[in-house]
Amino acid sequence: SLSENYDEVLNENKNKLIDEYNKLSDSANKLTSYRKKISAELEKKLVIECKDLDLEDTNFEIRFNEIKYDDPLNKNIFNQNGVDCINFYVSFNRGEPVKELSRVASGGELSRVMLAFKSALLNDLKCDLIIFDEIDTGVSGVTALKIAKKMNEISKKNQVLAITHLPQVASYGDYHKHIYKETVNDRTHTVIKDLEGDLRIEEIARMLSGDKISITALNHAKELLEYKKQ
Repeated sequence: SLSENYDEVLNENKNKLIDEYNKLSDSANKLTSYRKKISAELEKKLVIECKDLDLEDTNFEIRFNEIKYDDPLNKNIFNQNGVDCINFYVSFNRGEPVKELSRVASGGELSRVMLAFKSALLNDLKCDLIIFDEIDTGVSGVTALKIAKKMNEISKKNQVLAITHLPQVASYGDYHKHIYKETVNDRTHTVIKDLEGDLRIEEIARMLSGDKISITALNHAKELLEYKKQ
């Protein structure tokens, strides 16, 4: 009976537990090793992508949490995806140590890192449509143009839908749709209008200068659209 063989049964079950724990730990270790290999490759890709996005001196590290497999009764180290918890560390300035991405990146830098991630993982995403919802937030000028070029590059393999308020990005699209709201019979409707020719030039000029469109803004808009064709 159990009362007579308590120690023997307890020891037998303990050995079974340890055996299963060792198998699980071994599987988790293999998964961690594979992830570390992939992360090393991803780090290199991200640095290259960031350079294309006006972050020339980026240093990027993907760090893993440390796990101790010393307590077979500690089930909390495991989850349905393994044991790993990662954090992104980055430095955008030469000579500066890497720090947590969430703590050091400005809005514009974070936007570009997100774009770098999507570009680096493009071949693995296996999706037909990629949506960038104001991924250019916090940037302007030359940097905005580089973001536009990167999204245009991605569009060669995937359909890209970019929501933007930047004229540099809008001018790089193959198609330009203006989304606005209007009220009809006391009801508000969302309207999507295709812009071509002069209408597109005027809208980009409006993005450049506001409601009052100047001749300078119109000429600048034409230059942006011509620059994309080069």
